[in-house]
Amino acid sequence: MSEKIKKEPLPYDGIVYLFQGGGALGAYQVGVSEALFEHGCEPTWVIGNSIGAINGAIIVGNKPDVRIPKLKEFWNTIASPLPDWFFSMDNDELRNMQNFLSSGWTALHGQKGFFGPKSINPWFFEKNSINELSFYDTSELKNTLEKFIDFNLLNQKKIRLTLGAVSVEDGNRVCFDNSRQEVGPLHIMASAALPPGFPAITIDGKNYWDGGISSNTPLNVILEENISQKLLCFMVNLFPLSSKTPESIFEVFKRKKDIELSSRHREVIRQFCKIHGLKHTIHQLSKIIEKNKLINLPNEFAKQGCSSAINIVRFLYEDHSYDLWSSDFEFSRSSMQDHIEMGYAQVKKALENPTWLEVIQDDVGVVLREP
Repeated sequence: MSEKIKKEPLPYDGIVYLFQGGGALGAYQVGVSEALFEHGCEPTWVIGNSIGAINGAIIVGNKPDVRIPKLKEFWNTIASPLPDWFFSMDNDELRNMQNFLSSGWTALHGQKGFFGPKSINPWFFEKNSINELSFYDTSELKNTLEKFIDFNLLNQKKIRLTLGAVSVEDGNRVCFDNSRQEVGPLHIMASAALPPGFPAITIDGKNYWDGGISSNTPLNVILEENISQKLLCFMVNLFPLSSKTPESIFEVFKRKKDIELSSRHREVIRQFCKIHGLKHTIHQLSKIIEKNKLINLPNEFAKQGCSSAINIVRFLYEDHSYDLWSSDFEFSRSSMQDHIEMGYAQVKKALENPTWLEVIQDDVGVVLREP
């Protein structure tokens, strides 16, 4: 079946990659993407928040043969410079210690090519510009993005790119989209501007923060488009909803972060499926009424329908036993490699029996699969 996938186009009008934010955990999305690319699942639309916006922009802003090398080079560039003392040892306590030191390094020194601590702590300001009210400076990220992304290619719209952000002043969710505007480094940085760690990014006089504040699982972007197509959506999540009961205060911190940043994606998916299923039913009903000329159907009624059928396939990062509450800012090279390998292995295993890639029926609005 894997060879068949490589040789024959998938029975969909479009393929969507939906990337959550999650800092260092975003390396998992690289492994997922690599395995999907190998099996012919190239995206036609990439939607991302925060680190998912950065990964997505690197995919869209590079030619197919260099996308994965560029992604891996980016992650190698921003990885912690500390040596991986305990990477080769099969000992959770030693790996736990390494991850603790690595996240501590990041908190104190930042990450090369990504962000660094500000010389003056924002606590010392009674009032200041919104762009100065953060603990870290992300200005070096602009140069890094320009190094790894061909913005001319990105804005040719060969692949659609949608980046989630939030307006600081009114709290509204905002989407930067290369199908509607020219997307540059500042739009990506705005999507990844998580306060109070990172500063707000000003674009055309307006200030923006990380899209994950509003929703770290931006499924509504697809729902609101009302696209009359059959779509295959790969949703790559970085924070689990289910976990064991915390046994320490650090595990309480981690569990709280998991629940917050998962954006209650199960609830989001349930509501998405319910609403989209209803819109699909309205579309089918309006076709029957129109064909049989039962009544004069108001135009507004028909417009509420949607003929698209969406197959959502979710891949989810699974915690290692040595992951800490700081795993989203733990950038050791060994952890980056672990995350990439996990994503790659999960997709490869799922492709051994890829029934989840089969097209869904016309009378079904949405199907959620977790291979």
